[in-house]
Amino acid sequence: MANSKNQIAYVPVLKWKLGEQSAVQPLSATQKASVLPIAELQDRPFDWAKDKYTKTWDKHIRDVVKATAKHWGTKHEIAFDQPLTSADELAESAGTVWEFLFAELWATNVQAIPVISSYASTKEIAALMAASTAAKRGRWVLRYVIDVDNPTPAPEDVAKWFVSTAANIKALPAKVDAVLDVAFVTDAELAAQATRNAAILKAIFSAKTWRNVVLVAGAFPVNLAGVPKGTHQIPRTDWALFLATRLDSVREGESLIYGDYGISHVTAFDEDPRLLKMSANLRYTHWDKWFVIKGKSVKDFGFGQYRDICKVLVLLPIYLKATFSHGDQNYSDVAANPATGPGNATHWRRDATNHHIHVVLHQVASLPAT
Repeated sequence: MANSKNQIAYVPVLKWKLGEQSAVQPLSATQKASVLPIAELQDRPFDWAKDKYTKTWDKHIRDVVKATAKHWGTKHEIAFDQPLTSADELAESAGTVWEFLFAELWATNVQAIPVISSYASTKEIAALMAASTAAKRGRWVLRYVIDVDNPTPAPEDVAKWFVSTAANIKALPAKVDAVLDVAFVTDAELAAQATRNAAILKAIFSAKTWRNVVLVAGAFPVNLAGVPKGTHQIPRTDWALFLATRLDSVREGESLIYGDYGISHVTAFDEDPRLLKMSANLRYTHWDKWFVIKGKSVKDFGFGQYRDICKVLVLLPIYLKATFSHGDQNYSDVAANPATGPGNATHWRRDATNHHIHVVLHQVASLPAT
């Protein structure tokens, strides 16, 4: 079961870079209180021309912590997942990268929650336990990620992982958010996914009284290569999957929380950007699909294309107007005001993410009561 007293409304999984960080900054205090981001710590900046990292882990973590305190603030919880390994070592500080990350976050008063995923190593779990114990913290997020090598795990095995992991870290279930992350989903597997997820979630709900139970999925393509210039639609299969799966939870009297990867693919891009020919594109979330307006290569034709793209967007019947979100206000400004700069890739990730969060908050607020 889930503890309704501590319920959130939405769990966005965010690649924690400047675009995503600045996307959450304009959210109101009420909105932030209903959102629990899972911030995925990204790798250190890499100089592809010189084939080396440009920061130590110490410096990179301190910069991420500073940005988090600035953009998210220190009054609302934010979960941190960290794809770190034993090979990731600190240069100037003692201890492990995991302990250093949360010690820095908590020292800056960021209300950070450690995430333990089903991929976590024994060393990572021990380090996070040590950090949590030292800081006298008791909140956790447990994130079971469906593995491509085991796409249909037995429901009892998934529930057992949550129970045993909580026991291992000595966490009270009432202080644990249990996240089932089914990763990338497509329309073709929607019905089968909904049936499978309902069975797994029933086992998770039955195992313990968790603080929250969350279903996370992503449906945005890995990239837009092959998509021609113009306006296109991509179904929000992650939202459709949640609606289909939620019906079973409602019938069981449980409350399931929605989570997604927003306007990003589930896997972060970590290849040489010099090999990527980025096209100007605007990803606009609507109720059951994304509208993608794609232009030409920014390398060849520049970011000025976004002015015309915004002019197209604001004339579409699906445009939700400037007052809907901070992102929409920026779209209207760029479309109407020649003095407003066309921005860069970070700005467009910021505005699309901010708009997406507003759409989802409207949707979950409109769901029928359980």
